[in-house]
Amino acid sequence: MEYLSIQQISKRWKLAPRTVRLYCQTGRIFKAKLMGKTWIVPENATKPLTNRISNKMFESSPEEKCKNVIIVGGGISGVFAAIRIKEKHPSYQVSIFEKNNKLVRKIYATGNGRCNFANQGNLEHKYNHESFVLPIVESFSSLEITQYFERIGIKYKSVNDLLYPLSDTAETVALMLNKKVDELKIKVHLEELMVDYSSTTLITDKGTYPFDNLIIASGGKASPQFGSDGSIFAVLKKHGYSLVDPKPSLCPIRVKENVNLVEGLRAKARLTLLIDGKPKHEEDGELLFKKDGLSGIAIFNLTHFINMENAPQRINICIDFAPDYGEIKPNQYIQFLHPRLANYLSKNGLDIHQTMFTFKGLYDFPNAQVSSGGLSIKEVNEFLRSKKENNISFIGEVLDVDAICGGFNIMWALASAEKVSNNLGDYGKEKKQPQNHILRR
Repeated sequence: MEYLSIQQISKRWKLAPRTVRLYCQTGRIFKAKLMGKTWIVPENATKPLTNRISNKMFESSPEEKCKNVIIVGGGISGVFAAIRIKEKHPSYQVSIFEKNNKLVRKIYATGNGRCNFANQGNLEHKYNHESFVLPIVESFSSLEITQYFERIGIKYKSVNDLLYPLSDTAETVALMLNKKVDELKIKVHLEELMVDYSSTTLITDKGTYPFDNLIIASGGKASPQFGSDGSIFAVLKKHGYSLVDPKPSLCPIRVKENVNLVEGLRAKARLTLLIDGKPKHEEDGELLFKKDGLSGIAIFNLTHFINMENAPQRINICIDFAPDYGEIKPNQYIQFLHPRLANYLSKNGLDIHQTMFTFKGLYDFPNAQVSSGGLSIKEVNEFLRSKKENNISFIGEVLDVDAICGGFNIMWALASAEKVSNNLGDYGKEKKQPQNHILRR
């Protein structure tokens, strides 16, 4: 994609440069990027229809009847939902129930502690259940996320298409979200576990609490050390919900071949996932050898596509360690690879361009960034409200929605929270949000 400067775009659109810059800062120009201190705009960007900057996403509702809204789960999805609901409905009583001793605990491990919270790139082929997920994610895009984050004091930077807090630490995101929770006087119940619920009452290990709306944002089974142990699924099963068996995703994989001799080595490579002999996904990235398997971002992404398969007979990972070069003889491998890895390939008669590994299994949930599976999306409508229980909604990872690495999973967490915050009205009268940022091809 070609980009133009603010000055070039302002001449083309016959607008003042400061107006174009303001459009970029407030999310009016799709895929505009901040490179250092300078905005750049896609060459094919569409000029906003008016010069008036919409502030609709920050408007609160007029005087309305008080409701009691309970959110189970204090991860980023639950916390963001609480904030957005309270901002839009000041009269509502909003409470968060979290079994950990602090909110948004898992976010500290996101992006190796840097918190890659969104992605400006193409959203296609990143999620499972795309036809269900994309309309929700597109309705609260990366541009709107950054616009809101800046409003509450989270400045950001772009590294290619990846968006991070300018501070380069997840702690900034956690502190600012917690600060907003305090400012809005959202009630927080820490170290309190949901046990069950009725049509109007939440039952915890410490008491019972009435609600008008219950939002379940308790996560899946990945990273149980941060509180997501999947205990919610037993409760949902008891209430008759259908579940998709949770599996670890974005995690290392185990292989049948013996790789302990190259444990700890890293190599740039092109990885191809083969399902029953047919290519399913290809990606360039860094590969890390573990004692009994393979790791690295590219491997993590392969697990997402592996989990989308329905009972494959054979799964292989084909690795090209020198994709930009032609024929390479075994005695030349050392020119391209770490000596120990070059020796491993040579001794085992492996081709540097087609080293094949056989999938044995996924690492377990403590090693996974997200879980694949959860509450079936067939159990909710397009507004994430339960089809069984009018006043129950589900957001974030508790649903059978997951994506590859790159900020896409947090985008789902935020967008699903925003979707529910927009639709706490009477059942069946939810508001459809206009999609004026992205036209689906």
